[in-house]
Amino acid sequence: MHLQTVVTKRHVEEAHRLFKISTMNAASSGLSSHSGEVPHELQGICRRIEEAIKRRVAIGTRISYPKLQSELLGRFNNDRAIESAIIAMVKRDEF
Repeated sequence: MHLQTVVTKRHVEEAHRLFKISTMNAASSGLSSHSGEVPHELQGICRRIEEAIKRRVAIGTRISYPKLQSELLGRFNNDRAIESAIIAMVKRDEF
């Protein structure tokens, strides 16, 4: 790679090639299609967090994400599990 004042067709092709590679790497690493899946080591605690969310947030009510997260952090003390549980519930249209 190098910096020039004039862009050539070769530069555009290289940028397109790099974009395709990075997109495919993101897709294969699970960033786009499988991000709703809860990691195996967090499944138990995520289940408990989801139950706590369902008890805390009644149907039709609203709660801000930071408030919910801080309440759950006080109970479960695992930010990654809380994030995974919320994402999984959103992906399943439960939240």
